[in-house]
Amino acid sequence: MGFVASPRGALDGAALPRGFRTTCGSIDVAAWGVEPLAAGDPVLVLSKVVRTAAGSVDPAAVLSAARTDLGRLSSLVPPFAAVAGDSRGLRIVADAMGLRQLYHSLPGAGGPGVLSSSALVAGAVRGATLDLEGAAVQLHLGWQLGQRTLLEGICKLAPGATARLDDAGLATADAPIESDSEIAIDDAVRSTAGLLRMSLSALLDEFPDAVLQLTGGQDSRLLLSAIPVARRRGLRAMTLRVPGSGDVEVASGIARAYGLEHEVHDLPDLDGLDPEQAWERCRSAAGQLDGLADPIALAALTLAEARFSQGVRISGLGGEVARGFYYMGHVGDRTFDEADARRLAAWRMFANEAAEGGILEPSFARWSREIAEHEVYIALRSAGDEWFRATDALYLRHRMQRWAGVTETAVGAHRAVVNPMLDPSFLDVARRLAPVDKARSRFLARLQMELDPELGRMPMDGRPAPQTYARPSARGLAAQSVSTSQRLARKAIQRLRGDARPPAGGAVLTRRIVEHWRQRPEVLTMADRSGIVSPAWIEDVLAARVEPRPSSVAFVANLLVAEEASASRGTFPPRRVSEFS
Repeated sequence: MGFVASPRGALDGAALPRGFRTTCGSIDVAAWGVEPLAAGDPVLVLSKVVRTAAGSVDPAAVLSAARTDLGRLSSLVPPFAAVAGDSRGLRIVADAMGLRQLYHSLPGAGGPGVLSSSALVAGAVRGATLDLEGAAVQLHLGWQLGQRTLLEGICKLAPGATARLDDAGLATADAPIESDSEIAIDDAVRSTAGLLRMSLSALLDEFPDAVLQLTGGQDSRLLLSAIPVARRRGLRAMTLRVPGSGDVEVASGIARAYGLEHEVHDLPDLDGLDPEQAWERCRSAAGQLDGLADPIALAALTLAEARFSQGVRISGLGGEVARGFYYMGHVGDRTFDEADARRLAAWRMFANEAAEGGILEPSFARWSREIAEHEVYIALRSAGDEWFRATDALYLRHRMQRWAGVTETAVGAHRAVVNPMLDPSFLDVARRLAPVDKARSRFLARLQMELDPELGRMPMDGRPAPQTYARPSARGLAAQSVSTSQRLARKAIQRLRGDARPPAGGAVLTRRIVEHWRQRPEVLTMADRSGIVSPAWIEDVLAARVEPRPSSVAFVANLLVAEEASASRGTFPPRRVSEFS
């Protein structure tokens, strides 16, 4: 489901998905995979789930808000987005977290303004060129910071913001300023426990057949804990079996204890996948992601998802925002500088999704690393001068918004997923908690013990039971220390080896894609048009002297779909790397 809007005539000749066309004043609108809420009224909802913690929202209420105060809709549970047209033009809004991705051209820039659910479509309409700074960030992170995309002049709509396109041009309005008052941990536990209980009860009342995505970790266990014990027997749950993970063993034990109808799904056997099909699936996934996240991971997930039912899913995505994901060492107020940002980037951010160094043209390799490190610092600094609060904002406003959000947007077009811990009220509490209360999962563990102490005493996959973190004893602190030391050791080994962690199924899918490149070398040689990818690396891959990482194949796929969007209006090539040497 998607749309694009631009002044009259700007969409002419653009290759757009099949759907319907309409006009709002002087603005042409094309939409696909979605119908207006009311006949003759150009109000579109770009989400399968429209709800608050209290339950689903009536379409009439959405329509009323869209006509009077579109910004009110940003309070709905992510991911959510809506489009509203009238006789003057078009307006758009997304959820307060910015999880549902919407895009716009830069206000005041030359050329026709554009609003769209797709960065690639918006870039094609504008004739945008490749953004080399965006490519640099994505090369090292695997995702984007702030509101940047891979195309110059095309931005993501900021969290909770609105944008309008009419005769006067394109304008955006920021979300209201959030409260920065700190909340005590006891108050946070009480309020979020009530919120989760209300949210899960309302969800199961409406969708008794909803399926809990149950893992061996903390977040899905919290959601199960918010469901009364009497309602758990017969509750549907599913777990994806991933090699090297203990999720299935832990989740199965929980399911047996509470009488859940538990399904365990294996990853599909990708060894027999045709190389050309593997590449087409990856390329299609890159397009769905607007070139802004990992298409290898999405392609493998899509293959797995095809094997099981697509009812309403209950997902625990979001708990990371409440446990200090980027915290290291003693937690207490302190300032930071750019050296701190570089260390965080190298230790926690560049190690997982980064493409291998040899893929790059040497001058771009040097420049891109500096750009990516500096952009991490700018993102941190935008949240203030206290280190741990800045890292919290980095995770919520950047990694979750852009990394998780892009994938959630892509899969949300095909299935209904509800993430109760992404409710604006839960996120507000997480944001206002003191870092010391989030560190080492203290808040989430206390929340677990408030919701269900029995579940809180069951160990997690590779970690002690949540009760260990709630009010840690000397023995509990020792167990936490061992768990943390093991995690740090794995990270250190990964960093020293220069390994990027492949997504589930990614290694096999990558091998099939590289087979296709070697059978059809022209596909890969197209990647050097921007001067980013080293011709020597391409030659080595095609000659089987190099076996690329999944992260490198993902980067090439994303680069190619961005180049195709740029070239569709004849504007490619972009700025050359030599300009930045």
